[in-house]
Amino acid sequence: MHIQRAETRDFLEIAKLDREAWTQNRNSEYIPDGEHVWRLWTEHALVFCAWEREKLIGAVLAFPTRTDRLYCLHKVFVDHPFRGKGIGSALFDAILAACDQIGVDCFLTVDPENESAISLYEKWGFSERNFVKGYYRDAEDRYVMTRRCKTKT
Repeated sequence: MHIQRAETRDFLEIAKLDREAWTQNRNSEYIPDGEHVWRLWTEHALVFCAWEREKLIGAVLAFPTRTDRLYCLHKVFVDHPFRGKGIGSALFDAILAACDQIGVDCFLTVDPENESAISLYEKWGFSERNFVKGYYRDAEDRYVMTRRCKTKT
């Protein structure tokens, strides 16, 4: 397995894996991100992919916000047969290192009921946590967790 920065040509494979991973989301009835946005993200955001030989097995995405020096860590997903093997952790390490390298803070949102994810995010330095009721929809509360850049420029 190896991790590398996504190239624009990877967007269709990433979008396909995203759709498959989305079906296992607690709110999977809502629409996942589409191919058009993955095309833009692979060119204009930070996207890293995990590959097993020529097969895409995971991806992570952070994109810039309108707030200076702040990125949104929007997605991380791993193909189901490859989960539990440290691939998600390796993707997180890559994206956080890239955020540190360019000197930006990052935030993510997480379901407050997902205690295992919250615990992992805290281990990666997401130390600030704010509860937002109805973040997406009335029944979709979120924590917004922020990680400060480790190497401010």
